[in-house]
Amino acid sequence: MLSLMEPIRLIIIDQHTGVRAALRVRLDSALGITIVGSVNADEARQLAQSDLQPDVALLGLTGQNDELKEMVELVEQLVQGGTAVLALSSYIDVMARELVLAAGASDYRLKNINTPELIAEIRLLAENHHQERQDRF
Repeated sequence: MLSLMEPIRLIIIDQHTGVRAALRVRLDSALGITIVGSVNADEARQLAQSDLQPDVALLGLTGQNDELKEMVELVEQLVQGGTAVLALSSYIDVMARELVLAAGASDYRLKNINTPELIAEIRLLAENHHQERQDRF
């Protein structure tokens, strides 16, 4: 279990500045969650190669197929770097859901998820991911 002294390090990744800002506002007051970044996908790729290592990434998916391949690659890169990924979409897209889950995303949810449920999901993913890391060592 994550201790109370260890905040969940969260990164928000979305192509739309307004969506990132809205998610930040929704999550800024959540106890035990520290937002370490709010970036677009290109910036996230660069950060994934750095020492940032967030516990959880909220990854906003777009509805455009040519960008989906890049999002799947980003999921793989984040997961390989030790980050649990929660994919968020504006609408249900079965193909996108299957691809990001196969790439290692922990879950796929709609962006209209209510704030308490989103916070609970982030905490659950962080806890599960922390436990997986502990089990490896």
